[in-house]
Amino acid sequence: MPENSEGNPLAVIITPNTALRVDPLIFTSRIAQLKKGEVGEVIEKSSEKKPVAGTVDFWYKIRLSNGISGWVYGSNINILKDSNRDNVESYLSQFWEKETEELSSALHGRWWSVNRFNDFTSHVIEIYKDGKYKSYIKGNAKKFEGDYNFDFNNSKIIFLNGTTFEGDLNYTRRGDEFTLSREDEKNEIKFKKINVNPESEDEVEQKTLQKNDEGTDNVKKENEG
Repeated sequence: MPENSEGNPLAVIITPNTALRVDPLIFTSRIAQLKKGEVGEVIEKSSEKKPVAGTVDFWYKIRLSNGISGWVYGSNINILKDSNRDNVESYLSQFWEKETEELSSALHGRWWSVNRFNDFTSHVIEIYKDGKYKSYIKGNAKKFEGDYNFDFNNSKIIFLNGTTFEGDLNYTRRGDEFTLSREDEKNEIKFKKINVNPESEDEVEQKTLQKNDEGTDNVKKENEG
C-alpha cells in the first residue's frame, strides 16, 4: 500500500490487466500492467470525461507504492475517499472475500484432464464452492482431499493437501469460460470441466442434516395435530 502523506484518495484496481499509461489517452504507451487489488494514490484527474470501449469516465493519474506513476481509466478503479489504513484494509478484505466467492462459484465443478488433442486422460479434480476439493485418478481408490485457496496475483489455485498430478493449477478466463492448466519444465497438464454441480462431503452432510431436521419437524407437527 502506498504511503499517503498528502491525504489524497486511494484507487484500487478492480479490473485484471489494467494498463497504466504515460498520458490519459487509450493509444499512448503502457508503463505497466496492473493486477486486481493493486492500490495507488490518486494525484491528478483529467479535466473531462472521455469515452473508452462504450463507457465514459475520467482518467486518473495514480502513484504506486514503488514510486511509478501513470494514468488509468476510471472504469478500472474504485476510489476510496477515506484513505485511512484501517478503512483501506477493511475494503480490501471485503474485496478479496467477494473475489474468492465469485471465483469459487465459477470454478465449481468436476474437471477431467485432457491431452493436447483434447482427449480425456486419467486425472480428475472436483472443486467445490465451500473451499474444498478432491483429486483422484480414474479407477484408483487413492484420493487427495482438503482445502484450496487462490493466489490472485498469479492467477493460481493452490491445493493445500496435494494432488494426483503433483502441483497446483493456473486458471485462465476468456469471456465467461475458464480453463485450468499448468505448464512447467517437466510436463504440461490441462483440465476440462465435465460436471458443473458436484458436492463436497461437507455439503452433502449439511443437506442430510437439514433434511433430517425437516423430517423431525414434520413428525412433530403430525403428532401435535
